Amino acid sequence: MPNDSGRNSLVAEIPVSLPGKPDAARTEEPDEVMARNIAGVRAERLAGYHDHRGSLVPFMDFTRPFWNEPIVHAYEFTIRPGRIKGWGMHRRQADRYFVQTGDLRIVLHDGREGSPTKNAFCEFWFAGSGSLLLYIPQGVWHATLNWGTTLGRIVNFGTARFDPADPDKARIDPHSGVIPFDWTIRDG
Repeated sequence: MPNDSGRNSLVAEIPVSLPGKPDAARTEEPDEVMARNIAGVRAERLAGYHDHRGSLVPFMDFTRPFWNEPIVHAYEFTIRPGRIKGWGMHRRQADRYFVQTGDLRIVLHDGREGSPTKNAFCEFWFAGSGSLLLYIPQGVWHATLNWGTTLGRIVNFGTARFDPADPDKARIDPHSGVIPFDWTIRDG
C-alpha cells in the first residue's frame, strides 16, 4: 500500500555499507531532456507493435511538428559495425532522421555562430530496433557510431532536395579532434 511519498510502505529499506548516489526522479523521457542541450533539436521515441511475426512502427504522422516542413528528398543510409559516419553538417537543410535499426550512438554538436547552445553536445543511444525521430537543424554537426555487430539503418527526410552540382554537405574527420569528442564507450 503506497504512502504519501509514493513509496511502498510494505517494503522496508535495508542498511548497506556503500549506499551510492540514488538516481534522480524521472519526469521526462531522457531523449527529450537530451534534445534540449542544442537549440532546435527534437527527439521522439516511437512505440511500435511487436510480436512473434515481427513489428510494425508507425513513423510518419503529419499531425506531428516533426513533419511541418515538406518532404522533398528522402534516402536510407547504413553504418557498418565498428564504423563512424560523420561528422557532417548542412547549411541549407535540416535532417529528419527515422532511426530504424542498429546499436547506434548519434552525437550532435552545435557549431552555429550566435546559437544560445553553441559548442554544446547531445547524444542519442539505440540498441537493436529502438526507433526514433530525430530533427537535426541546419548548422548542427552530426555523426553516428555503430557500436554493435549488425548493420545500422537510418532513413533521412531532408528539408531540401539534394543537388549533386552544389552539394550542401561539409565534413570533418571524426578522429581529427577538430570537434573535441571522445568516441570511447565506457562502462559505468
